[in-house]
Amino acid sequence: MSDNMKILYAIAALTLLSTSAQAWQVVERCTSSKFYGRVCTTSYLDDPVRNEAQDQEDAKARRASIEKWEAFCKPKRTYDNEGVVRLVYARKGCEFGRSE
Repeated sequence: MSDNMKILYAIAALTLLSTSAQAWQVVERCTSSKFYGRVCTTSYLDDPVRNEAQDQEDAKARRASIEKWEAFCKPKRTYDNEGVVRLVYARKGCEFGRSE
């Protein structure tokens, strides 16, 4: 193999490796029939387009929920006899997500 071909293959490999990762879902449906055997169909679905404003709003609501829970439950770290970190809450039910 000539040096030019090696360089060409190296450039092609680097080009393929440098492309961005694509996100999608793979859906495979299979049906069986005693007359036709087994038939499978594979579909590739693109991920939905993300809405930045909605993502920011969701993050803001998530932060508010966490702050509300922390204010209600007042979690504190303690260590048990084996050195494992345990959380102790000011109110009952906080370990299950209660915030009111």
